[in-house]
Amino acid sequence: MTYLTPRRAVKATQRDCAIRGGEYVLFDRSDYGSALQALLPKARAGDAVAQTYVGEIYEKGLGLPGPDYASAAEWYRKAANNDHGPAQISLGSLYERGLGVPNDKSEALNWYRRGSGLTQDKLIFESAMKAERAAFNRELALRNQVAASLNQQLRQARQRQATESSSPKAPATAAAASTKELERLIESQRRDAERAAAVKDEQIKALDKLTEEVPGQSGDSSGKAAQAGKLKLSLRQQRDELLDTSRRLAASK
Repeated sequence: MTYLTPRRAVKATQRDCAIRGGEYVLFDRSDYGSALQALLPKARAGDAVAQTYVGEIYEKGLGLPGPDYASAAEWYRKAANNDHGPAQISLGSLYERGLGVPNDKSEALNWYRRGSGLTQDKLIFESAMKAERAAFNRELALRNQVAASLNQQLRQARQRQATESSSPKAPATAAAASTKELERLIESQRRDAERAAAVKDEQIKALDKLTEEVPGQSGDSSGKAAQAGKLKLSLRQQRDELLDTSRRLAASK
């Protein structure tokens, strides 16, 4: 039997994708301290995905004594300047709340605009949205493939552990170790699906802010509002699908 194992951070098909080739590849979210050390070389080398995750770790104080908003803003800005949408939204959120950067609603809206995916050209917007949804569907299918494989392996490992435990002559250490490792991997997958869902929520909130900003109902503003509504619907569906994946993983523990 082949067990899935954690890999180092890599770029993937979607800008915030954590899955590639049916393997868990981003980092072990059950140990944020080691995750930060594994991600920093990639982030320093200019990987926007790694930079965004480093920013998240600093913002939330994951595996750290507490949040470091200034460092979070620094890493989000690096990724945002590399045109990474989630980082642009996260940086805007820091400006809106005045965490690690000056409290500046105008600057927050500027970053929300850059990260929203809205455009003056309807055809470009529709094409980009279609491509984004296709990429998300591939990512989700791989997430669910990995989840199903891990769940099956965990059931088999627990069966072996129960069989070995019933025999006083057979040590249960190997089966117990396999079970524990699989449970750790499943928890990492669950956390990562929840994190991806949280990113969708951040994008929805940013779109809400931009929609509130639209002055009147001119042709351009009404077109942008329609785009925002369509994009929010798609993001909500994606968030809910990611949360479904997280719930299935949680049920297997």
